[in-house]
Amino acid sequence: RSAPARPTLGSPMGAATWYAIGNVLSSVAIVLVNKRVFAAGFHFPFTLSFFHFCFTVVFYRLLLACNLFELPSSPMPEADKFKVAFAGVASIGFMNVSLSLNSVGFYQVTKLTIVPVTLLINFYMYTVSTTHKVKLSLLILLAGVGIATVSDVDLRPLGLAFGVLAVLSTAMFQIWQGTKQKEYGMSGTQLQYSVSFYQALSSCGLSLAVESFCLAPQQLDGRGECSDSTMAFLSQWRAGRVPDGIVGTILATCFLALLVNWCSFGLIGKTSPITFQVVGHAKTCLVLIGGDGFFPPA
Repeated sequence: RSAPARPTLGSPMGAATWYAIGNVLSSVAIVLVNKRVFAAGFHFPFTLSFFHFCFTVVFYRLLLACNLFELPSSPMPEADKFKVAFAGVASIGFMNVSLSLNSVGFYQVTKLTIVPVTLLINFYMYTVSTTHKVKLSLLILLAGVGIATVSDVDLRPLGLAFGVLAVLSTAMFQIWQGTKQKEYGMSGTQLQYSVSFYQALSSCGLSLAVESFCLAPQQLDGRGECSDSTMAFLSQWRAGRVPDGIVGTILATCFLALLVNWCSFGLIGKTSPITFQVVGHAKTCLVLIGGDGFFPPA
């Protein structure tokens, strides 16, 4: 019997492997670099996401101008673009709100819940089933990750509501990343290009509504002036009162975000949302290790 052929870079399995490796490395890197940005005083995730999506729009426009990028042959309807983009931005927003309202333990539970919810949505909405062996493997994986990461679970009604919204929006976003690529015959990069404008628009609206102005008394300093908003940070940056290199660090997160999304869209398109979630739990372990290495506890 001849030995089975090894997956090559051009094969679907080979491409998925490289997407998975790139996704893990870039995701771990962006978490650690984002942490540096937040530690420097720029703790505005929606605004940072807005920068990331704007960078993506400009990047693909430049590739188009240089004839280095091909538009999808079957254009995606604007309604579908907005639907996928809004689900992606909602996932980021609801996850952040869930983390702010709940304990870290419950936040980890919501991340673990995405896998079974994705299985259920795939089964009931898209008639996509999974073998019992895969389900058993996922159960063992989730149990192991849960034991390693989940502690001090503190449940609150409002936090539970946002946790449920975070799980549903994340599951739908990842499912649509795969189904829309197949439905319109486009690659991961073409889907990323198609939804990036609406992602930038949605995150811009959230940034203006939530982070650009002081909306609570605790955001004011001792003189009653706004000190905790993107506008206040911009004023501090102009006055030279922010750490050197913050703009370069934010730009670095833009490059990493582009790479993360490129690998994520590609990985889901070549495999499935469940595979993406399994890879995501490997990222969780690496982020914990990297966090202790780069940001040791005082």
